Amino acid sequence: MLKVRFLSLALLLATVAPAQDPDAALTELLRLKDDADLALVSKISATKSREAAAGLVKAYDVVNSLLMQREILRALATFRDNAEAEQPAMQKLASIAGTSEDADLRSLALAALGQSTTIGKHFLKQLVDSDASDEVREPALREHVRTANAADDEWYRFLWNLKGEQRKDKDGKIQGPELGPIRELAFDGLKQALTEDELIDTLRRETDPKIRRAALDTMRARNLPKTGEMAAWALDRVDWPGGDRAEAARILADREGVKVVPTFLELAKKRDVTPDNLRAEMAKLIVAMHDDATNKKLAKMVGKGKPHEKVFALLAAGRFADLKVLKKELADPALEVRRAAANVLASLGGAAAVVELRALLSKGRNPGDARLAIETIGEIEKGNDTWLGELEAFAKSNDVDVRNAAVEQIGIGRNKKQVPVLLAALEHDDWSTRFAAVEGLLSMKDKRAVGPLIERMAKDPGRLGKRISEVLWEFTAQPYGENSKRWQSWWAEAAPKFSIVSQKDLDLAAKAREEQRLKQRTRSTAKFFGLQVESHRVIFVLDVSGSMLESMYGRYVGKRGAARIDVAKQEVKQAIENLDEGALFNVFAFSSGVEKWQKESAGTNSPASRQAALTWVERLGAAGATNLYDSLKLAFADKDVDTIYVMSDGEPTNGEVIDPFRIREEVAFWNKHRKIKIHTVAIGSNLEVLEWLAADSGGKHVKMR
Repeated sequence: MLKVRFLSLALLLATVAPAQDPDAALTELLRLKDDADLALVSKISATKSREAAAGLVKAYDVVNSLLMQREILRALATFRDNAEAEQPAMQKLASIAGTSEDADLRSLALAALGQSTTIGKHFLKQLVDSDASDEVREPALREHVRTANAADDEWYRFLWNLKGEQRKDKDGKIQGPELGPIRELAFDGLKQALTEDELIDTLRRETDPKIRRAALDTMRARNLPKTGEMAAWALDRVDWPGGDRAEAARILADREGVKVVPTFLELAKKRDVTPDNLRAEMAKLIVAMHDDATNKKLAKMVGKGKPHEKVFALLAAGRFADLKVLKKELADPALEVRRAAANVLASLGGAAAVVELRALLSKGRNPGDARLAIETIGEIEKGNDTWLGELEAFAKSNDVDVRNAAVEQIGIGRNKKQVPVLLAALEHDDWSTRFAAVEGLLSMKDKRAVGPLIERMAKDPGRLGKRISEVLWEFTAQPYGENSKRWQSWWAEAAPKFSIVSQKDLDLAAKAREEQRLKQRTRSTAKFFGLQVESHRVIFVLDVSGSMLESMYGRYVGKRGAARIDVAKQEVKQAIENLDEGALFNVFAFSSGVEKWQKESAGTNSPASRQAALTWVERLGAAGATNLYDSLKLAFADKDVDTIYVMSDGEPTNGEVIDPFRIREEVAFWNKHRKIKIHTVAIGSNLEVLEWLAADSGGKHVKMR
């Protein structure tokens, strides 16, 4: 019996030994590649030997699936701080970070380098100093700064380059200005080491608004003696954007309290030199003071002055104003005043506020009154069933904003009696109404929506079809993506017994779907400055102002640096050539004014229309000012558009509105019920307005030198 047991044990060891042998595991991994068991990677890395690290480096280069690449990358990360094996592992992670086309892999590699306490920072610095894409350099520096110490100060000063010294590359050519976020991150790593005089010098010399704000905030956080003096100086800088001066206003309010109110009131009166975001911030700071005397004084100002003064008074003390005054403000000719008054009533709530808003809903005389009333009553009523019933009629309005506001609130109310209203909206001619209906049906999670959503998907390829596929996934956990025929086939059998999937089953299905995505991933070929173009209703908005004639860093025509306008034209032409068949598109070019390829709408995407668009783009030149606002306003006038790509290289200098914050506010108001996604590209400058437009709409923002 004992011999039999020993024999069994020997056979067992013979069976498992090869799998435990790291050399055998590596051989197996290299043979099977993407078909290998993920456990092999763990067995190899468990030895923590230099041979194991080198073997995983070799394996990474022969696999193709994201799943296996990610598993090997994570295994390489476990070699950090391992004296024997760290170097080849970290070297490979740096290579992945610098060259991989997949953003997730780049991010994982950079994070792993940042976790190394020995040589990881060395490789991060190499990436920042290299010719790698700024999409790599910026997050690499962010990881580096996360563990900043005094030894890094000299390098951070070099990157920051406060004096704007010209540098030459390895070939002796003058380099273009450093990317704004790189300078900002370098300053962030250095700021605690700067003296008060250096921070003051920063405020006086620096041209980047974010760095100026960071310098002011650093002085405040360290409670330096001249903080108040420099904040007062910054608040008076009428040539600075509102965000910088708002930071100064916060510091002064914190240090001086109500003593600063007269200064705020005087600034609030000045329309031309006080940006809207500074005015709004000063009002917010006054509210936070809770000073009775100030509140009483400002309450008497409500309803008086020019539109910008009325808005300031409403923001600062509207809640203390008489209801009759607020009612009067709801009828003001200026939309900005009516919006502010409606917001005050929403914050007050109560039956009296609702009465005034219902009067605006039924008797409003100005464009947009019904929309304002619906939005504000909805905030107060919070899905009241009676109110939801009233919204049914507004969900059929001819006014797109009124209609979409009603549809959105019905969805938020989650009263399943309203599902038929949303299903009717799902068939509306306007895509944005259909989009609102899809979102509302998601919040309802009612199985009656599944069939109509499947039918709608076939009619709405592109962004809306993709969103419908995501909603159907939430309902069913079925992995059919945007394949409408597979959905229809599945539904034909599943419909009679279907019920909404449980969250537990959805989570399990999501895990399996993610694994499948990593094993086999497809990519859209249409891109604009690296941003994927998935929409079938898209407008490209290009800056063709005079500054677009400047060279773009890292782009060449032969040996000559390519002008920004040349690169922009190349990018939009490539995007047009690779759009999905049948996608609707248009191209706008803005400088002092705005030109459009198609005058009325996006038109069709046929070989002839594509060629016409390419010819039109190729003929574009660069001259004039920067009229961002008017180009966006015209883009929003197209009822078909659901996605806008904006590329610019400078602050707005022409058009109906040039204040970046006001542009942001207006676009957000237009887009509240349109749900247009705005992707933005900033070239050569730190353009916060483009960052805001992308962030507010759920789009992406790209920064390039």
